[in-house]
Amino acid sequence: MGLFSKIKKWFLSKDSTEHKSTTVIVDEVQEEEEVVLTDQDVVEEVSLTEEEQQFAQIKQFIESDDMSNHELAAMFMMGLGTKWDDEMYRIVAQSADKMIFWAQQDNNEHFLAYYKSLVISPRFFGQYSEIAEFAVVLTSFKALEELQWKAKHYWNQHPILVAASQLPLLKRLYVEDCRMNFLPESIAQAWSLEELYLANNKLTEMPDTLGQLPNLKILDLSANALRKCPRSIYHLKRLETLRLHNNPLNDIEPRMLGRLYRLKDLQLPEVVAKFNLDTLQDWLPDVDFGKPYWIFD
Repeated sequence: MGLFSKIKKWFLSKDSTEHKSTTVIVDEVQEEEEVVLTDQDVVEEVSLTEEEQQFAQIKQFIESDDMSNHELAAMFMMGLGTKWDDEMYRIVAQSADKMIFWAQQDNNEHFLAYYKSLVISPRFFGQYSEIAEFAVVLTSFKALEELQWKAKHYWNQHPILVAASQLPLLKRLYVEDCRMNFLPESIAQAWSLEELYLANNKLTEMPDTLGQLPNLKILDLSANALRKCPRSIYHLKRLETLRLHNNPLNDIEPRMLGRLYRLKDLQLPEVVAKFNLDTLQDWLPDVDFGKPYWIFD
């Protein structure tokens, strides 16, 4: 008997045994007394099909944190030709070690192509070593359009950012509230990036390569440690929204900001904004200065 025939037999053996046992009990009851059933007494028993039993068992394996169960699930799915459902993808996406395991399986194109958005939650990594391991497989998720880093207590997010820069369809990147003090220069490789959220970190400067992002429309650098506006920002010709408030900025260059001819929404520290308001209005005619944060006492 082949391996997958044994697997199939193993799946069915438990159900078969239970059915046989039930039959014996029913026979014994019928021997003791004759039971007359009416329409109201008949209860239809809904039982799982063979395929449904197999699928339920595989899903239990995938829900497990024991990676040996995932090895069993992979073997069963290959032998039985089982297809993934949305819940299975969701379960795997909650854990780095699960994502790493399934990303390394053969014939996994469907798995890698499924994810358009991924949230790295505080529980995503079980230990620090998984950060570098996951960064290696992250580049395989070519369909990713959005990545959110929410693992706040893990400070070493840079391998993930370097890997994310190589994702060809990535449009939105969130790396907020995680004590990051520098942005990797490799960010310039993320050509498709349209929105970059870096609020509430410890950034003191930005790499010159930031200005090489040709499609960036939203840049949020609020609540960092920037003392001057990074000059690389002035090269972001498609930028529409720029947030620099809650930074210790000493001053800005309205004329340089005027190069951002698509800019419509600008937020600056109140002192800087108030001092430069008239000049900014001259250089940035399309910015909406009627918003609440541009109205001063």
